[in-house]
Amino acid sequence: MMGLFDQEKAVEQFGNEKKEEGRTEGRAEGRLEGKKEAAINMKAEGLSEGMIAKILDVGLSIVQEWISGTAVVR
Repeated sequence: MMGLFDQEKAVEQFGNEKKEEGRTEGRAEGRLEGKKEAAINMKAEGLSEGMIAKILDVGLSIVQEWISGTAVVR
């Protein structure tokens, strides 16, 4: 009987760990999406891609990839 209880606790703990991993990943994705939107807006305001990368603390190639995937309409 004790073995079954221990197994149930282990399964519950594993599920809790997976939920927390999902939350952490979701927050990271949200922050990255926010940076992408900011980069697109900064480019629309005329900032250079290098300056955007520096401000957002991301690589220049990432900024270029984000911007190339959008059409900036002014």
